[in-house]
Formats: sequence, structure tokens, C-alpha cells
Amino acid sequence: MKTRIYLFTGFLDSGKTSFINDTITTTDFCEGEKSLLIVSEQGEVEYNQEEIEACNCDLVYVNSEDEWTYEFFEELKNKYNPTQVLVELNGMFNVNRFLACSKPDGWEVVQVLTTINAQTFGLYIQNMRSLLYQHVVHTDLLIFNRIDETVKKSFLRNNIKAINSTCQIIYEKADGTVNTMDDDELPFDISSDELNILDHDFGLFCMDALDHPDKYAGKTVTLKGKFIGRDKQLVDGFVIGRLAMVCCEEDTSLIGMVCEHPAAKQLIPNEWIQVKGKIELDYDPDIGGEVCILKVEDLKVVPPLENEYVTFD
Repeated sequence: MKTRIYLFTGFLDSGKTSFINDTITTTDFCEGEKSLLIVSEQGEVEYNQEEIEACNCDLVYVNSEDEWTYEFFEELKNKYNPTQVLVELNGMFNVNRFLACSKPDGWEVVQVLTTINAQTFGLYIQNMRSLLYQHVVHTDLLIFNRIDETVKKSFLRNNIKAINSTCQIIYEKADGTVNTMDDDELPFDISSDELNILDHDFGLFCMDALDHPDKYAGKTVTLKGKFIGRDKQLVDGFVIGRLAMVCCEEDTSLIGMVCEHPAAKQLIPNEWIQVKGKIELDYDPDIGGEVCILKVEDLKVVPPLENEYVTFD
């Protein structure tokens, strides 16, 4: 029998318990299933065991990540025989350790869901980046909650996408409703036909161009970055990019844009260049949509930046 495991990650006070409790008790998630909830963190919100069990879901508490063993999961399998397992992971536990531990045949993690308090996200980025990284890098669905008008959605999104470019992000207001506020105003004038992208706006520009390529079609753009390497599809194509620190200096993510210029074959990896050209759109089958290609008209080698890392302040 197949047993699906849903792993819920996030720090204390990120809304994990409320999210899981609502999933079990107010939706049809447990209908027709024999469910098991494993809790390894107890925050301000507590589960009502009778209410949980009324949804055909057993409740088990774990005090230490040392309990993540094959024998532990085999015992749960024999005792409860669940068809699905929900795991609320302690925010300080090692996500990789849980994912890597041996589990009974048929037990498989099918989805990782992460909750983050938008009001405290900046503190975690500054002070606990490596811990935040292990929560985000594996997630399939990330929910930012407690969104209000003081929060910059681009700061949240771009930092997450630098770690995990494929995860889905949902923004929720304090009352639990989905946030529908417009995206933040960009630091450059998108209405202009010519954009000179400042060094500290490199990441914002590349991320927004990836999400909204139509906005940039036909615009002339100037930007500075490293020559990362040749493009595999375009004959004269290459990538200009910079690195975003996602965990530590040894763990970075590339952010960049595909360019096209006859001098591509003469460029040296990691040399700094400035390019100016016009944006054209091209269909990319890998992502199933159009992407921006910068048709470079002017290219020159420039001195490296003092701080080569991209930020999303």
C-alpha cells in the first residue's frame, strides 16, 4: 500500500499548526483516508486531539529528531496503517535528515509545504540564512502569511526564488485571505523605452523580466555583470549574470539573462562586462513560455564590482 507523506516546515510562530489544523478539520483532505499526524513542535496554537481524531486522523508527538529512524516509522505503519501522513517539523530540526532517513516500503514524501511569517522574514534572512535555506530549498508550496501594506512582496519573492526557483508562493493577509495587492513599484521607470539598470537593481530586473517578459519587449537595456558562459541554443548566445547568496558564500544561485552578440566566443568566463541592446522575446520549451533575449549592440569589458553578490533589499 502506498502511503503519502506531506512535510510541513517553517519556524516557530510561522503558522504551521493553524495551517495543518485547518487542512485536517475544515477541508475534505482526510475524507476516505486513514491519516496520521506527527508533531515535533508545540507552539502557541495547540491541536485538539478529539477534533483531530474525529477526522479519522491519529496524533503522535516526537520530542527529538533522533527518533527519525526506520524502526520508528515501521512501528507507526504497523500500529496505525495510514494511507497518508502529515508531519509538522520542528523549525530547528534538520529537514535533510528527515528526508534522508529510511522509511517503510511505499512511504514516500510527495509534497513539502512551508509557512513563513512575512513580518519576521527579514530577520531570518539576515541572521539565520542557512536554517531558512534548508526549509525553502525543498519546498513545493510556500505560504507567506501576515502580509500587509508595509511588506515588500518583491523582497520576499526574490529572496525565495533565488533559493528555489520552482516553488509556488502564496501571500496571505493576517485574516487568512489571499493577498491581492499589486506587486511593488520597480526602482526603475518601466514606462521608459530605455532602461539603465543600476548595479543594485540587477537582481530585481532579471527576476521581473523572467516573470513578466512582455513588459520588456522592444526596450533598450544597459546592465553590468559577469560573462557566465555560452548559451546552448543560440549560436552567438551567452549568459550575463551575477550570484545571489542563498545560504553562505559557498552556496550561491545564478541570476542572469541570455544575450546575443558575435563577440560571445571571445569572452572569458567570469570577466565583467557591460552590455547594451534591445530586448526580444523567444519561446523557451523548457519553461513553456517566452523569455527575454538581449540583442546586444554594444559590449565592453569593465572593472569588477566590489560586491559581486545580488541583493533584493
